[in-house]
Amino acid sequence: MNPGLPRSRARGQGAWALAWLLWLAIGLLWAGAARSATPPLQVDQATLSTGSCAEQRPGVPVSLPDDWRQQGLQPPALACYRAHLVLSASPQVPWGLRIDRLPGNHRITVNGVPLSTRHMDGNVITSMATLPYLTEVPANVLLAGDNEIEIDVRMNPFRKPGISPMQAAPLSEMRDDFDRWTMLTVALPQTLNLCVVGMALFMLVAWRARPHDLIYAYFGWLMIFMCGRNALYFVETIGWPAALVDWVFFATHSITTYVNVMFSLSYARLKVDRLVLPLRILGFGIPALGLLAMGTPYLDVLRMIAYPLMMLGGLFVVFKIVQTAWTKHWLEAVPMTLGPVGTLVAMGHDYLFLTPALAVTDLYWTPYFSPIIFLGFALALMRQFVEAMGLAERLNVTLEERVAERTRALEVANQSKTRFLAAASHDLRQPTAAIGLLVSLLRQQAQAPELRTLANMLDEAVASMENLLVGLLDISRLDAGAVKPEFQAVSLHDVFQAVKVHEQSAAECKGLTLRFRTPRRMDERQLMVLTDAMLLHSVLRNLVSNAIRYTQHGGVLVAARRRGRHRLRIEVWDTGIGIAAEQRERIFEEFYQVGNTARDRNRGIGLGLAIVRRTAEVLGEQITLKSRVGQGSCFAIELPLHLVPRAPAAAPSTPSQPLAGRVVWLVEDDMLLRRALGEMLNSWGAQTRTWADGETLLDDLPTLLSASDPAQLPDTLITDYRLPGLNGLQIVQTLGLHLREQGRALQSLIISGDTDPTEIARLNDSGQEVLAKPFRSERLLERLNTRRPAALA
Repeated sequence: MNPGLPRSRARGQGAWALAWLLWLAIGLLWAGAARSATPPLQVDQATLSTGSCAEQRPGVPVSLPDDWRQQGLQPPALACYRAHLVLSASPQVPWGLRIDRLPGNHRITVNGVPLSTRHMDGNVITSMATLPYLTEVPANVLLAGDNEIEIDVRMNPFRKPGISPMQAAPLSEMRDDFDRWTMLTVALPQTLNLCVVGMALFMLVAWRARPHDLIYAYFGWLMIFMCGRNALYFVETIGWPAALVDWVFFATHSITTYVNVMFSLSYARLKVDRLVLPLRILGFGIPALGLLAMGTPYLDVLRMIAYPLMMLGGLFVVFKIVQTAWTKHWLEAVPMTLGPVGTLVAMGHDYLFLTPALAVTDLYWTPYFSPIIFLGFALALMRQFVEAMGLAERLNVTLEERVAERTRALEVANQSKTRFLAAASHDLRQPTAAIGLLVSLLRQQAQAPELRTLANMLDEAVASMENLLVGLLDISRLDAGAVKPEFQAVSLHDVFQAVKVHEQSAAECKGLTLRFRTPRRMDERQLMVLTDAMLLHSVLRNLVSNAIRYTQHGGVLVAARRRGRHRLRIEVWDTGIGIAAEQRERIFEEFYQVGNTARDRNRGIGLGLAIVRRTAEVLGEQITLKSRVGQGSCFAIELPLHLVPRAPAAAPSTPSQPLAGRVVWLVEDDMLLRRALGEMLNSWGAQTRTWADGETLLDDLPTLLSASDPAQLPDTLITDYRLPGLNGLQIVQTLGLHLREQGRALQSLIISGDTDPTEIARLNDSGQEVLAKPFRSERLLERLNTRRPAALA
């Protein structure tokens, strides 16, 4: 952002404001010059009598402008002015009778002909203003010689009593000058003050958005009270009682002084806590006293006492505002000086206007200077806005830079975490897989009860370690997008039975009931869903395991119910500890557990629900949760129904040596795992040959292919993925190509402990069968019994 641009705009606004003030001054001078260019006939002598002119009471001579109080008359009252206009000849065109200061309640008669009557019906004063009036006098009304002008006036007791001199001239010569004068003395100040009132309302709206910025509130109310009162000066008719209107003017003056003081203190950034209460008592207490004196002469007495006090407060206001303004930019300082100083001078002038010291022809000055205060503060706000915008842009740039830095740092940290998990997980999986296989062999060969007990305990410890590593691998594979669902018709009964087989013993150990329920009207053996069997099993088993883990009494219910014609909702209910509302999102985060700050291994590792949510997303579904603390929880997932019945499958037989007659070649660089796998394969009846790396195998391959009996060539290859030199994929592709040339097919199984998302994705895209380390011997046997020729590159 160009820093000079806002300043140039502010200067442009300041120049516009100064030009407006200059135009106003020139306009006033020009209006005065226009008025004196063709002077009309002046009538400044009259007689004043009480009562209506129709009563023909004798009057006393007065010079216009006059003041009733000098004649001993006290408004409200009805009085009659009689004046004479001498013409040398009878006019041929309409004339105008102009009176620049005349109460709104009046009746004008020339030579006995009524010309204008305003608000003279009844005895109620309905006009509070003293305004300029131009009355048309038809040509046939005026005569050569003496012409009598009679003006009935019902004087407002709350305005300066009296009228200005009268002027007479041809109407066409007076119209333009009168319109200019009315515009400058009535329309202009009234319009300016009403505009400021509208802007002040906008200021109050801004204050509501920023309640701590009280300066907006004080300034908004200041302008509403001050400029609203100023605008009322020029309203000819107000339907309220005159006494009430007068009290409203007095009250607004008092409240304006209070708000003005508070604004000046806020503008000067002074602490006002101790002054708020006494200032409020004065600001609102004086109007309360005025309310008691409303409609009596005592209100004038109170006004004469209170106004000087208000002016003293005004002196303090002006001093603090000017002192503060000149510590800021000159464009702000100039109007913030002219406005308050001019308003203070105007208030002094208007106070004298209420006394005989000034003539009735004078004008109220306050309506002209009050908008200047608003202009000054508007410039201040504009400057603050420009500075705030500049600061916001700078902060935004800084924030974006910091966010970019933090993002880069997080990316580096995440990559480091991924590399660490990949390396650590791989290095941990090797010995863990070996230990698991060796423990399985130990359990098969252990005969003594004590030895079998120890072997079982060791097996449980290894299983816990394997669960952690498998969970980490599952999270990594799900995050990497390496898990691709294979949608097919899945028997819900089979899935429920598989979950029951794995989790029934855990429920019985805690004295819990584990129940499975399907829709009553459907044969549970024919109830099919369209999903991935392995992923659905993973979701339900994790949910059931989690429910059993956090339930101490009662049980766990897995229920399926129809949702419409084509959907099935599976719910896992428990009577456990429940989950608080603020934790219902966090439980799906990795390693977060409810009420397990001590990280008790018996309560899991905190990956189950994270895997559940990610697996459900892979299936295109969502996990929903309902829970009450202390009463239990319900996790649910919806799946599409498969309405085509499936033929029952024959139960497979389990031979004593499931791999009898199989030739398995094994490539594994970890010696302990290589020996454990070899022993396990041999125990299953397979003929096994092992290598520590792929390059050694390929070096031996020509000899093996030429010398070996074809029956001794491998039908299965088990290889680790991360190996010295060639990796597992390269070994599978190379060996598969050579065996294909011999007319033989090869089943391959890659075992891997990688958690690096990149490597997981590469393995998934290869099309090879992959078994994640660590694995149980049962899982290995299940994969080997699934014959699948190797994919060739």
